[in-house]
Amino acid sequence: MNRQPTPQKITEANARQSTATLGCLLRSARTAALAVTALCAGTLSAQTPAEPALLSQTTLDKIAKMKPLFDGKSLEGWLFCTAGKPVSDAKDAWTVKDGAITSLGAGRSVLFTKDEFDDYRVIYSVRHISGQPDHQPCVLIFGVAPQPGEKALDALGSVQFQAPSTYTWDYRPGKNNDGKEFFTRKNKPKINNHDWCQVELLVHHDGRAELALAQPVGAKAVEAVDFNDPTAGRRGPFGLQMHNKGLFDQYKDIRIEEHPKEDKLITVE
Repeated sequence: MNRQPTPQKITEANARQSTATLGCLLRSARTAALAVTALCAGTLSAQTPAEPALLSQTTLDKIAKMKPLFDGKSLEGWLFCTAGKPVSDAKDAWTVKDGAITSLGAGRSVLFTKDEFDDYRVIYSVRHISGQPDHQPCVLIFGVAPQPGEKALDALGSVQFQAPSTYTWDYRPGKNNDGKEFFTRKNKPKINNHDWCQVELLVHHDGRAELALAQPVGAKAVEAVDFNDPTAGRRGPFGLQMHNKGLFDQYKDIRIEEHPKEDKLITVE
């Protein structure tokens, strides 16, 4: 004859079983919580970009010693022209606003330095405000400045860099194409062109040029585009191009180092 456990024994057995079950549940819950925490940490880490490396004080000091091409207040030292016309007044096309050279969307034109250069480094900040139709900000090198009364070549017959987009164009007489045989794209950094970014352009009289980009201003740059064509090298102005009507861009903190002591990009270090 089988004996039935007493009520007290039943209660103790159930308690032991419940305790064991609860322990398993707690261990499972802890394991799941740790897994979720690790997953969240990994996701947040993946979603949170690393802070950009900043330029060294040594590099900042080098930039500070460079000669300003723009005084932050006026267009003194700059000339204006449109294709097929002599140099004229820039007041309806370019102005100074909030300490920056600003295009007014009036139409295709070039603002270029009165001085001409052969070997030089230019560092400047740029941002694209808007455009209808849209186009990237452009700078020009190896161009031909029109003499007094002389009609200007389109874009001064220059080599064009579209920074920060890394696109390019070759306006030299007989070219007028993307110049892909002479340009080499090294990197295409992710940059919001509506925010200020810093550009370094190193130009050589022998037809070479290297461009580096950084955002935010003051961060280490990435070499983006190189140009190399010995037949392009010439002494000429540094120019800002408004590619078409309806474009609004700004340029500031434009500095130049003629005959650089270091034959290399300094903002990538």
